[in-house]
Amino acid sequence: MSAPWAKALASVAFGALAFALTTLSGATPSLAEGRLDAFRRLRAEGLAAAKAGDMAAAQARVGEAVTTMPSHPGAILLLARLKAADDPAGAVALLARHAAMGLTHNASADPVLKALAERPDYAPVAARVAVNRQPVGALKPVKDFAGPVLTESVAYDSKTGRLLVSQIHTRRIVAIGKDGAVSEFTAPSDDIWGVFGIAIDAPRRILWALTAATPQAKGVAATDLGATALLRIDLDTGKILARHAPPADGAKRQLGDLTVGPAGAVYASNSLGGEIWRLEPGAKALDRLVSSPELGSPQGLALTADGKHLLVADYSSGLHVIDLASGAVLPVAIPPDVTLLGVDGLARAGQTLIAVQNGVAPQRLLRLWPTPDGKRLTRVETLAANLPELDEPTSGAMRGDEFVLVARSQWADFGDDGLKTAAPRAARVMGIAVSR
Repeated sequence: MSAPWAKALASVAFGALAFALTTLSGATPSLAEGRLDAFRRLRAEGLAAAKAGDMAAAQARVGEAVTTMPSHPGAILLLARLKAADDPAGAVALLARHAAMGLTHNASADPVLKALAERPDYAPVAARVAVNRQPVGALKPVKDFAGPVLTESVAYDSKTGRLLVSQIHTRRIVAIGKDGAVSEFTAPSDDIWGVFGIAIDAPRRILWALTAATPQAKGVAATDLGATALLRIDLDTGKILARHAPPADGAKRQLGDLTVGPAGAVYASNSLGGEIWRLEPGAKALDRLVSSPELGSPQGLALTADGKHLLVADYSSGLHVIDLASGAVLPVAIPPDVTLLGVDGLARAGQTLIAVQNGVAPQRLLRLWPTPDGKRLTRVETLAANLPELDEPTSGAMRGDEFVLVARSQWADFGDDGLKTAAPRAARVMGIAVSR
């Protein structure tokens, strides 16, 4: 997960989540300025028109925004609110569309939408929302971490049976042994800031970790704030072997999520901008694979089954696929009743992917079935939703037939300036069975 201000660049609740995902047809609007920028412009024009009292223009502009991004939950709800007074049937249809994505809303508690909840045509929508509020799946405890730690990522070392867990606030990585005992894998030090994504290169016995100097990391020097780097760590000793930082060119960067290819290449996302960085095997310097305006806040990464493409979960613009040879970025074609905005973590589970989606209501775990080239999803299944244990979940890793994840990260207890909750509830690492 990016720091709170990074997500704020992409979203204010659902309202500023940008970009739509394509349907299974793969059809997309042709906009010279790019869909992400087009969406933001149309939505801003609609809000400005509404503020000026021109509701016809507001509906038209936001309607165009929804057409540009048909799976954008916030835009759908916004358009429903704009239509509630003079086109209630159209507003109800939009709420039905929102509910069909498995999401929830409370029309009865919304001053603008309240009247719609009394309409007969809203009854099926209310029934679907009620279904969407039901618990799905079951998580089992793995380990709790008391006190402010701010957990972020999990990796599994199949050789030793250990789980490794990164912590941002305490600036360290801890190990959970097969017996459940916790030990320190890396100790807090001046050259390790908050630890974000971690990933294991098992054949080479390397742990790759992303570190960033953020206000959520305890005791970071003011002069280091904004710095970020990729760390190469000996998986057996915890010793830092190398440090790779992106160029100091004035751009805002926070490397937050990563994945490792079979040949040892490492891919890392910059959650503060549309960049994906790569470290080739044997290379000493990161190179920028992608800088795309269609990526607002890239998060989790996973290589496709064909090994030629990289899947990117962008928090503000959904799931994309990158051609590793050309660097071309395309939205992944998805079913029309699916939204993948607000996905944070992405992990491979055999030929499928597990997506940790914390930017929608309900927060949930999804299982995705991509084609070998990653350009289409043929199926999406909800593994877990509406569970009290899912509290700003971030990411995880497969351990056999179990997906182990940070279920409660403590991100809700931290703000832009650091810890905001005096006594946060324990961070939780939990698991869920995933059939192969």
